[in-house]
This record gives sequence, structure tokens and C-alpha cells, in this order.
Amino acid sequence: MNIYSNNSWKAIVEMLKSDIYKGLSEEECEKERKNSGDNRVFVPYKNGFIASLKNFFSIYIFLSVAIIGVLFYYSEYVMGSISTAIILISLIIKIIYTKNKTNKMKFLQNLNNTTTKVLRNGIPKEVKSEELVKGDIVYFSKGSLVPADIRIITANEIKVDEKNITGENFLKEKFDSKIDEAIYSIAEMKNMLFKGSSIAEGEGTGIVVATGNLTELGKMFTMIMDASKNKHTLGKRVEKKVGKIMIILSLVAIGTSIGSYYFQQNLYGLCLSLFAIQVMPLISIAFLYGIILKKDLHKKGIDLVNMSTLDIINEIEILFMDKIGSVTKEEMIVDKLYVNNKIFESKEIIYNREVTIKRLIETIVLCNNSTYDADQDLGEGELKEVAYLKFANEKMAYKSMLEANHRRVFEIPMDTDKRVITTINKVKQGSRANCRGNVDAILDRCSYIMIDGLEKEITPEDVERIKAIDYNFSLEGLITQGIAYRSFSYTPSREENIENNLVFVGLVALDNPLNDDIEEEISEIKNRGIIPIMITDDNKIVATSLGKKAKLVSSNNKVISGIEIYSLGNEELIDTVSRTRVFSRVTPELKARIIGLFIKDKYKVAASGESLGELPTISLSNLGIGKGDAPKIIKNAADLFIKNNYLKGFLSIFDIARKFNDGLAKVQAAIITMLFSEIVIINTLPLINNNIQVSYIPIIIINVILAIPLFLTLIHSPRDDDNKFILRSIVYSVLALAAIYDANSSFEIVLVATLGAFLLINTFINVSIPLKRVSAQLVLFIVSILIWLMSVGGLIFLYGLTLSIFAMVKIGVIILINLIYELILKRCQ
Repeated sequence: MNIYSNNSWKAIVEMLKSDIYKGLSEEECEKERKNSGDNRVFVPYKNGFIASLKNFFSIYIFLSVAIIGVLFYYSEYVMGSISTAIILISLIIKIIYTKNKTNKMKFLQNLNNTTTKVLRNGIPKEVKSEELVKGDIVYFSKGSLVPADIRIITANEIKVDEKNITGENFLKEKFDSKIDEAIYSIAEMKNMLFKGSSIAEGEGTGIVVATGNLTELGKMFTMIMDASKNKHTLGKRVEKKVGKIMIILSLVAIGTSIGSYYFQQNLYGLCLSLFAIQVMPLISIAFLYGIILKKDLHKKGIDLVNMSTLDIINEIEILFMDKIGSVTKEEMIVDKLYVNNKIFESKEIIYNREVTIKRLIETIVLCNNSTYDADQDLGEGELKEVAYLKFANEKMAYKSMLEANHRRVFEIPMDTDKRVITTINKVKQGSRANCRGNVDAILDRCSYIMIDGLEKEITPEDVERIKAIDYNFSLEGLITQGIAYRSFSYTPSREENIENNLVFVGLVALDNPLNDDIEEEISEIKNRGIIPIMITDDNKIVATSLGKKAKLVSSNNKVISGIEIYSLGNEELIDTVSRTRVFSRVTPELKARIIGLFIKDKYKVAASGESLGELPTISLSNLGIGKGDAPKIIKNAADLFIKNNYLKGFLSIFDIARKFNDGLAKVQAAIITMLFSEIVIINTLPLINNNIQVSYIPIIIINVILAIPLFLTLIHSPRDDDNKFILRSIVYSVLALAAIYDANSSFEIVLVATLGAFLLINTFINVSIPLKRVSAQLVLFIVSILIWLMSVGGLIFLYGLTLSIFAMVKIGVIILINLIYELILKRCQ
């Protein structure tokens, strides 16, 4: 983009072979559209079905297809059909998941479905924004949504809201002149308009220099999509783990089936064993537990957008923290004031006692766009402004009363150049400009100073003294603003140089308190081997003070400001950034650049974002964290969204990830125990009991209907590191075979009764189920018991059988033996 800013608009029009009087012809537009495409920002996701097919191939899928092939080859059509249905369900889940990711980005069509006034064949006309091409001459005015990246040709007092692009909250003044000096960021391109921003004031014309995904906004979204492709790892990891289990158990099944084939002269045992393996519910359990986990976290203000966060978080090496909401509280407090050449504590201030103090309080209330409800102690708006209103309210200077007596005429918003905000309000004898903003910027505009209610010319000594006080406030970590005003005997117009010849009133110093547990949280982050780095919009002095208070830095050389970074060469930049722990006055664009350096050096980075300008930050990071009141696009693009105190939320995910992975390991061990026992029983039972063969019905009951709720309960248990599942499998097999041995026609009922009971006992003993309150674990366990009882009853009804007293006593004794065994194992842990 620099080439367009560093050249005159005439050179750009000539370069793009356009004409400011005629524009492009329809033929030229069509030719350019064929070469470069249209002006739509599109999501680079492929069709959901195709993408799912691409992800379909894995060890799990290949083995499942192979098992299905074996089942159909040996005419086991029912088992083959059930196995096929399970594979299809897995594919459907993947398609839905991919489609949901695509649908989240459909809001981009809102950017494409606007209209634009364009010059074609010398005639101004309205066209759809998606029809714009490079070289088009376009018109824009107040309220227009910028339809493409545009080099300004004529500018009539243009002010633009570029928050969607740069993340900055200020309006930007734009002009048509070329920029001669070096440009380091798009925020400095004052003669350019970017797609997705909006015209707040003024009007003008320009020439389109980039369209569609070649615009800055389009590049941003492409970056998001490309980066997110490598972030969804959990599903692949679970499938890989399932594939390994299937390979091992399939080999066990083949081995045991070969032994029984000599006696049976058929491979039914192998088919049933493979079927039992194929319907293994680990993937379903992980998917369902993910849904439950997301709902639980949502209640705490945390959205687990990408389940793979539970994988990624353990790899994080660097955490970029925004100051507010992590290091400091989301509130500011008026701490001190400098007025009448004196420093006052806020509690010392009395509103109506002295003219200068009264003028200062009225200014911070009238030059304010926020609200504050004293009854609920709740404010809405910028933190500084809410702090001013709360302070004024305590002094009985109420915004509603002041605004009723001093009606606002208009506002001159703050921008990145002047960093001053002004409102014009009516007073008894005319109007008054109420101004506040950056102390240096205010002082540069002041010709007078009010002391003890009297205005006098401001002297260099006054300015030096004020700057010294401001410096000392900054050393204390306080955030300052200068307060000034200007009186008019009439109502000035917007065109007048209102923000000049101001009267300086005083300084307000605000404290942004540290979070209560920040030192412990920083210490915990460091203990996990993660380097915490803070990014703040404060000046370097305030940032240094804050960094030391939060134990982020111990020396000044670990703090750097954004303007210093721009002056560094590549080698200096890498060396400086690598040792810096606090970055001050950093724009979202520079923040993304810094993170990119760490990513390039193969560091695993977590970073947060709240505004659209921070989309690159979220997409570049290995773990992107949305926070606060972020718009929907940020929530969708992030891996993790935390509403409040995202640092505490970030740390809580470590324990959640550990419990999730430990739970999966526990379920994995339980599934191996279950399947190993079933394989042994399936292939041993015909040898010891007159060639009786187990049907697929008990396998469906145990492996699918009972296992899913039961193992969802088990997933909450702590991990058993003793790996006793092999011993447990042998015990299960021996006890179940002992119960089945002389069961004759009721053997399938006994199998479900015993093996189901073993799994229930294992879960109950190894999971701390709260019995005195309703919980998900308790509900799932009760559901599991009911399923077990109904399954046994259903089989009795299906086969028209009854169990003898001896059989029931025998089953009871075997279940009791298993209970004693599990208690012994638990005690030995």
C-alpha cells in the first residue's frame, strides 16, 4: 500500500490507467474483473462435504472400513450395517462441524451487499459494491461504508472511523496529498481509505486500488482462516488414539479367534470381536463431554470456541496480556488532582467552594459520553469517563443537572493526531468549549491558565511545572489528562479553530488498580514455564511503574514504547523484543507484528484481542483469546473467549485441560478393559459351554447404550497411573465366564448383568459422585443404573426367560467378589 500513499493521486490514476473525468468503461471493468476477480471478501473454506471427506481419512476410518468389509464378506449384515451407520454418523458430525465454522463467517456478506456511487463512462451511477474493480473512480460521503481500499483524490473535511481495520477508537482526518516520509503502518496512511471502515464526516472522491481479498480487510480474514486450519488438533489426536487401540485389540482378537477357530470351524468369534472394537464409543464420549464442558464453562463466562484449546494450552510458552482486565481491574479511580498550583487528594476536593475546582469538575462531566448509576455503582462507557462521573457524583456534581443547565451543541471527537476531545456547551453568556486529553497536547493549545478563579497568561515556567507534576504522577503509575476550556460570547461553528487559545484548569490523575491476585497469577504463569508480556496504551513511564508493581519487570530496560520499535532495524528489533516484558503505546497492528516475530522463531504464543483491529493478533497466535465485550467476529475467530478477568480464566483452563485429558485416559483404560474382556469371553465361551455363541445384542447394550453415560461419569475421575486395566480385564473375564458357565439359554442376560455391574462398580468407586446434591455426574450414573436394569429386564422379556434363585445368588456373589477386588485396588493406589 505504501506505493499509493507515497505518490500523488494523479500518478496513481495514471498508473491504474483510469480517468478522473470519465472513470472506467464497462468493457474495461469486465476485463479487470476477469483478471483480478470481483470485490467480494470470501471465506477460504472449501465446501463442507469436500472438506469433511478430506479429513475423513485416518487410521480409525481405514480400520473401521476394513472391519465393515470383513463383516459383509462373512455375511454378518446386521453388524456390518450398524458399523456402517456409526461411520456415517462420524462423517455427518464432521460435516456439521465444518459447516458451522463456515457459517460463522457468513456475516462477511454484509460487507459485500452494499451499494456505491461510481463514475463509469463519464456518468455517475449506483452499483453493487461487489462490482467494483481496481481503477474505479468512486464517490463517498458521511455515513458511507468504504467499499474497497481507496486512494483519496479529493477530500472535504473527511473524518473516518477505522476501528474495524486498525483497532483504534479515534476518528482519523484524511486528506488527498501524497505522504513524503516513510510509512510504517496503515494507521499512518492518511490519504487512504480501507474497506470495512466508515465515513464519519465530510465527503470526497477516490480511486479503487485493491478489491476483495486483496484489500487489507480481505487479507486479514484470509490470515484468520489460514491460521485456524492448524489449530483444530483435538479430533485428530482422539482419532489417532482410537486407531492405535483398534490396531492392538484387533491383533488380540485375531490371535484369540485363531485359537478358537480350530474348535468352532468358523470365524464368527472374530467377526463379533471386530464388531465390538468398531463400535468403541471413545470418540462419541469425547464429543459429548466437549458439549457438557462447553455448557459448564459458558456459565462461568468462558466460551471454549475451539475444543483443541485443551491440547494447545499445554504447549504455550509466551502469554501476551492486555493491561486492563488482566493485570489491572476494569475500573479507574480519580486519585489526585493538580489545580491552583497545588496537588490535592480526591477526597480533599469540595465542588462548590472554589471557582477553578468547580470549573474542572464541570468540564470532566460535560466533556463526557459515558453514564454512571450511583444506586447500582455501575457505569457504561470509557473507563476514564466513568471514573470522572463517579468522582463528580461523590462531590454532588450530577451529570443530568449540569447538562440540563449547559446543553451540548456539538462535539469535536478525539483522534490520533491531537488526542484531545472537546464539547461545545451553552452557558448564560454564550458558549464554552470544554476540553480534556493528553497533557502535552492540551498545553500546546493553551494560552492562559486559571489560578484561584482568575485567568492569566500561561508562562513557560507554568508549563514546565505542570509537566513536572505530570511526570511525577506517571512515576506513581497514575494515568493523567489535562483539563482546559475556552469561553465564547456566541456559539462557534465546527469550522472555527475552537481548540486553540485555551485556558488551562488542571490535571486529573487516575489510578487503574491492580487485580487483587495479580502477583500470584503472574507467579503461577511463570511457574508453568510461560513468559508473561504486558501490552498497554499507557506512556512508557506509567507502563514501567505498573510492570514493576505487577512483578513483570525489575528494570527499565525491559520496557519499550511503540515509537522506539519503529526506529529499530531488523536485528535490533529482534534483540530488543526478545528481552522486553512490557510494551507501551502499541497499536494493534504493531502488536500483531511483535507476535509475528515470536511465531517466526517457533514460540508457542497465546494472545488476546477485543476489537476488530486485533483480528491478526488472534489469528496469528497459537491460542487466540477473545475477551470483554468483543464483537461476534472476534468470538468466532478466537479459540477461547473469556468475558471477565481473562488471566484468571486462562489459568483455569490448565486444570480443565488436565482433567479432560486425564478423564480421556481413564475412559480409554476402561474401554480397553471392557473390550479385552469381551474378546476373551466371545472366543472362550464356545469352548467351555457347548459351542454357545454370544450375539451382537449384548455388545450393543454394553458398548453403546450403557457405556456412553457410564463413561461420561467416569471421565470426571482422577487418572489412575497404575495402569491396572490388563489385570482388571483378566478378572472381569474370569468372573463373567464363571457366571455364564452353566447359565445355558440365559447366558446373554448373565453377561449383561455381570459385565454391566462390573463397569458400574468400577465407575462408582473411582469417581467422587456427590450424593447430597444434583450434579451431572449423579444424573449420568443414575441413568446408567437404570439402563443396566432395563437392559437386563428387556433381555429377560425378549427371550421369555427367568433366572433361578441359584443363578441370581451366583451372579450376586460374583458381583460382590468384583466389588471387593475394586475396593482392594482402590486402597492400594
